Amino acid sequence: MFILVHPYLAQWAKSFKHAGYQTWQALIPGYNYFIAFKVACKKPFWAFLLIFPGVHLVMWSVVNVSYIRRFGYFSFVDTLQGIFFPYIILAKIAGSERDILP
Repeated sequence: MFILVHPYLAQWAKSFKHAGYQTWQALIPGYNYFIAFKVACKKPFWAFLLIFPGVHLVMWSVVNVSYIRRFGYFSFVDTLQGIFFPYIILAKIAGSERDILP
């Protein structure tokens, strides 16, 4: 589990800096999703839907796709990566100098 979660959180922490937030905010469980929903779709209260089994999978995909689109990744391949392999596209975001789109 650590092998799967650690790269995701590490890249998420780096991308939070590009979104205008502190990196430590990505490392606090629960609060990181609140901030991610705030950045991604301007509806942070959707983070509370993550506590429901089954719904959390859909909401996790929603936040990933919305988050990467805020950074300008709109292609079909980017969308698939955001849903199935978010750590790959988050590594692109963390490594780039691209900030969120207005």
